[in-house]
Amino acid sequence: MFRILLITLIMCSSACAPRVEVAVSLPTATALRVLQATSVPTFDRRMQTVDTPTATTPVCEPTSLKRPSHDISAQVDYAARVVDVTQVTRFPNLTESVLDAMVFDVEPNRFPGAFTLQELLVDGTAPASYELLDRRLTIGLDARALRVGCAATIQMRFQLALPRIADGWAGRTGYFGYTERQVNLGRWLPVVAHRQGADWIVHQTTPIGEQSVAGVADWQVTVSVVNAPEDTLIAAPGRSSRTTVDNERFTLLSARDFALSISPQFAKQAIVTRSGVTVELFTLGDTQVQTDRGLADGAEHALEVAARSLEMFGEVFGSYLYQSLVVVEGDFADGMEFSGLIFVGGAWFRTWNGTPQSYLTLITVHEVAHQWWYASVGSDQAMSPWLDEALATYSEYVFFQEAYPQLDDWWWQFRVYSYVPAGFTGLEPVNSTVYQFVDVRAYINAVYLRGAQMLEQLRRDMGTEAFFDWLAAYAMAGRETVVSPDLLWQLLTPQQQLLTDATRLAYFGS
Repeated sequence: MFRILLITLIMCSSACAPRVEVAVSLPTATALRVLQATSVPTFDRRMQTVDTPTATTPVCEPTSLKRPSHDISAQVDYAARVVDVTQVTRFPNLTESVLDAMVFDVEPNRFPGAFTLQELLVDGTAPASYELLDRRLTIGLDARALRVGCAATIQMRFQLALPRIADGWAGRTGYFGYTERQVNLGRWLPVVAHRQGADWIVHQTTPIGEQSVAGVADWQVTVSVVNAPEDTLIAAPGRSSRTTVDNERFTLLSARDFALSISPQFAKQAIVTRSGVTVELFTLGDTQVQTDRGLADGAEHALEVAARSLEMFGEVFGSYLYQSLVVVEGDFADGMEFSGLIFVGGAWFRTWNGTPQSYLTLITVHEVAHQWWYASVGSDQAMSPWLDEALATYSEYVFFQEAYPQLDDWWWQFRVYSYVPAGFTGLEPVNSTVYQFVDVRAYINAVYLRGAQMLEQLRRDMGTEAFFDWLAAYAMAGRETVVSPDLLWQLLTPQQQLLTDATRLAYFGS
């Protein structure tokens, strides 16, 4: 009955969705082409242009910035579900060439009507041109071409009209939106697109998986919440301080994003791990469930599991990046990872059975693992989704082996074999892109579950000690960067390459 109930309740698709039977359409070249109106007149509404001076040799003061920095001021009208934002981004040109344009990934623009750009300035004046299509904001620099070693200051003012989070599958992006109990701001801020060679990477949106590719940046975020009940709390990562009675300022360094959640119903508790990391849990007051063993509190269990897995992964894969981790009960049927903050869907709390043999345990651990396989080691989530999702899924098994060794076989049967029988190969290769799938279940089976099977076989090929040394070396080599699968394989010794050739061929298909 428990598993039948889960099938009914849980319809989610991103970082941790295990039970989804939904078919979706593949993206097309014209998917979600949303162009926001601006105050600058234009005839074709595709490129916003203004007069610029004659091009001159660009000059600048050399910058000491090692990565982009964002200074954010956001006023959240909780009752109206509207956010007014001023964002100032300092971007250093750390490439090897002069840049005549730069690109931002504007994730909220994928939601029609959610993002309105009100002002855009480069170094204090209007840019030569800009274009916003789907999530891609291209800013022409032209006469102010950015020399190597120089920095540009980009200021944006924009308003967010938050979408209502839907139920079930339709609410899979509930990390951005609102319910009656909660406002979630995940991927709400424009980020500098990752530059690979001469290309800025902003992938086409598709309902399958995730499509972001984000480098790290430093974040200073000041949040003011108005028109909200007195006891409203903000759940956000990083160091927190009050700037005024009404403003709270957060500092998060070397992070791929900055996410937060706001609710007047939050109950907060915290624990400190042995290594000194504070784990904070924000829940919505609905985590106590009646089980066969009596009344049980899922919040206590989730907090313990989050702290224990965070400590374990720090010992196995290398130290955690931040001084705190924030765990938020999401008022939507999914889980999602961000730098220093994770969402665990409320359905996992409400259907908890009072034991470790539950999706509350699995998904909490899965999202904590993404603090290594996403927040620390970045990758292309559209073109190589297995590189974070297979590793996060296998990390669940690593946790169970250590914390609940008697449940070793249960994990494989419940999490993997019930969907992907041992030895079954009738699936897309593990290294498929998100664009190769029209069915969410097929995507999860191939990338998450077969990916975990592949990693287990690689462990057998290499031996346990060598396998975990390899993953720790990968975590260190990819720390705070964006990597491709080549880095992972290059860290194998020539002998290990030979030992693992057959496994990689079987799961990758080439």
